[in-house]
Amino acid sequence: MKNDFEEKMADIMIGEAVTALLDEDVAISWAVLTERLRAAIEHETDEDRVRAGLRAIEEVRREMQIRAGEKTVVPGADELSAQKLH
Repeated sequence: MKNDFEEKMADIMIGEAVTALLDEDVAISWAVLTERLRAAIEHETDEDRVRAGLRAIEEVRREMQIRAGEKTVVPGADELSAQKLH
């Protein structure tokens, strides 16, 4: 049950971060999204949101690795960070 809650909270936090970036007209990349999530939990006092934020960061990193593995040539770290999501 707690995992379901954390998973939903992680999805919500990803959605909040993406929405904020879109509202600010910032180009969304994996690196920017990860940094925004990190910033969101930096001063967070709610333990559930901190755990969910850490889970969200891990989900984004996993997705980055999956996307990198789908390509025939794996990009370098700089290229991966610069990949735009929109």
